[in-house]
Amino acid sequence: MATKTEALYNTLLPLRVVTFNEIVEKASDLITTQSRRYIYRKYVDRLVKEGKLRRVRKSLYHVLSPLEPPEKSMVDKILIASKVKEEYYLGFHTALEYYGSANSLYNQAYISVTPKNRFNPFQYDRFTFKPVFVEDATYEVEKKQYQDHTVKISSKERTFIDCIDRVQYAGGWEECIKSLENLGGLNTEKLLNHLEWCGKDTLYRHAGYTLDLLRKQSPFYEHVDDFLLNRIEQKITGPPRYLTRRGKAVLNKRWKLYIPEGFEEKLRGI
Repeated sequence: MATKTEALYNTLLPLRVVTFNEIVEKASDLITTQSRRYIYRKYVDRLVKEGKLRRVRKSLYHVLSPLEPPEKSMVDKILIASKVKEEYYLGFHTALEYYGSANSLYNQAYISVTPKNRFNPFQYDRFTFKPVFVEDATYEVEKKQYQDHTVKISSKERTFIDCIDRVQYAGGWEECIKSLENLGGLNTEKLLNHLEWCGKDTLYRHAGYTLDLLRKQSPFYEHVDDFLLNRIEQKITGPPRYLTRRGKAVLNKRWKLYIPEGFEEKLRGI
C-alpha cells in the first residue's frame, strides 16, 4: 500500500511543474492535517530529499519523472514560466516560440508582469527566466492549452506590437522580423486597435514599416493592404527617427524612419 508521501507524489507527477499552493491543494485530498508548514516539512521536504521534487525557486518545484535520471529530466521552460506569477503573460520572443514562428530558440523566457508583481531573474537548468515590466498584463492576453496546462500568452496582435516596440526582448530587429514573417493569422483591425491603445508615434512608424516590408515577402501578410497602411501613416507626426542608431542609415520617407544601410538586403533570403 502506497504511503501518503507516495500518493501525493503520484498526484503531482502529471503536473510536471507545481507551485507550493498547488501541492497544498493536492494534499488536502490525502492528508487530514492542513498546516502548510506541516505539509512542507513532512512531505515536500521528504520528496525533495528523495529526488522526486527539485526546487526551481521559492515555492516552485519541478516534479521529476521516475523513468528518467534527475540529470536528464526534461525541463519545459514555458511550463515553468507560466507558474512564476499568477498575474502575468508570456510575451515577446517567448510568445513567438509558443506560436511556432520564432526564427531561433532561446534559453531565455520572458514573463511579462506589472511592476507590483516584479520578481528577480533566476536560472534553472540551462534556462533563464526574466521579468519584462508592462503597464497592463491583461489586455490582448489569451489563455491557451499547453501540455495539459493553461498558460497565458499575448495574442498574436499584441505579440507583434510588443516585439516591434521593445525589440530587445525579441532578439533585435533582424531576429524580430525574421520571426514575425512566420506569424500567420494576424487580425489587422485588432492590430490597429492595439496601436491606438498604445498611442505611441514611434510605434506607428515601426508597425507601418514592418508591415510594409513583410507584405512584400511573406504570404502571411498578403492581406495587409494600402488602406491599412494609409491609416497607420496618417498617425505619424514630427521629424524622422532612427530604427536603430547603429551605422549609416537611409531615410524611408513614407515611414519617416532612418533604416540602416543594407538592412533589407540581409532579410531577403528569409
